Amino acid sequence: MTRIKAHSLTGRIDLRSLWESFLCVRRNRGAAGIDRVSIQLYGGQLLQNLAALQRRLKDGTYQSLPLRRVHIPKGNTGETRPLGIPAVADRVAQEMVRRLLNPLFEGIFHDDSFGFRPFRGCHMAVRRVLELKRRGYQHVLDADIKGFFNNIPRHVIMNGVSELVADGNILYLVEQFLRAGVNEDGVFSSTDLGTPQSAHRQ
Repeated sequence: MTRIKAHSLTGRIDLRSLWESFLCVRRNRGAAGIDRVSIQLYGGQLLQNLAALQRRLKDGTYQSLPLRRVHIPKGNTGETRPLGIPAVADRVAQEMVRRLLNPLFEGIFHDDSFGFRPFRGCHMAVRRVLELKRRGYQHVLDADIKGFFNNIPRHVIMNGVSELVADGNILYLVEQFLRAGVNEDGVFSSTDLGTPQSAHRQ
């Protein structure tokens, strides 16, 4: 089936949308990124910061900062998992792009997909499992692909996005997010595979 691609998403990046994106970032809270600019500090000059971000997002000069890499405990196992913390400005930019892309991809997601989707959650997933059980299904497959987000090939992500997006600037922004790299204890590492934020979004 031929899909119609979106060509003019950049034009929708305006101050109101960026303001709403900032509010979402503020609700999610989270620590400062590598630039040490907190959400409160960024919000102290919000209009100026959003106006500057809007210009960079629209004129092709936007550059993602490396993510600040920390390690957080993984349950009670004694193991840790890496967590990449983007700068606040980058989180606002990512939320802005997410808002532009989300309506395009919602239409092609599987109806039984419940994770990280609007108006869906674990309770709906449980109800769906109970419904399938009532229909006679008796087996459950529980699988976890270790390090999936760390290792998914970059071209797979970009090819998937470009299937629905023809706006070159938006594709550039997505690539910027993916190629931001990480900084851990003052040492920069490029991210040639996967997503630098790893398995957790801050």
